Amino acid sequence: MKKYQIIYADPPWPVEKIKRKVRPNQIKMDYPTMTLTEIRALGIPLQSCMANSCKLFLWATHKYLPIAFDVMKWWGFQYQRTITWDKQNGMCLFGFHHRTEFLLFGYKGKIEMYPKQKAFPTIVVAKSARHSEKPNIFREFIEPFGEPRLELFARQKADGWDCWGNEVESDINLMELA
Repeated sequence: MKKYQIIYADPPWPVEKIKRKVRPNQIKMDYPTMTLTEIRALGIPLQSCMANSCKLFLWATHKYLPIAFDVMKWWGFQYQRTITWDKQNGMCLFGFHHRTEFLLFGYKGKIEMYPKQKAFPTIVVAKSARHSEKPNIFREFIEPFGEPRLELFARQKADGWDCWGNEVESDINLMELA
């Protein structure tokens, strides 16, 4: 079985659409979500496909940021850094303009103190496209951290990456590993 050095995950957190008068028919999400218990439980099958030294890049929104730290631990990783994505757009809620998301970096095993790669900035400014889609620049920053690489909840196939999710043909079946 392949042992991944990189896991890149954008979990379908259990968010709900907000009803708005300007968009009256927006009730369901654009994709199926998972419960927090289901997301945490992915740590069990992930253990069998992680290399001894493995890095995790885990997406979180404002609401799920504290829970994402918990998920990182459940999956067996130690938190190291937060990268902030300024989407340059977003919705206003409770008097705040939500135009940022967070990419948490964690590791299991050993990480290099001074890796020989282009530095990954802790803030990335890149306009968002469709709902929940992340810019390719993040994959480009992650790729030098090692391989093989696994993207969880992938929305598209990318060269040099194995993927798992319901929007693409998966290269791995995590549920069989549980």
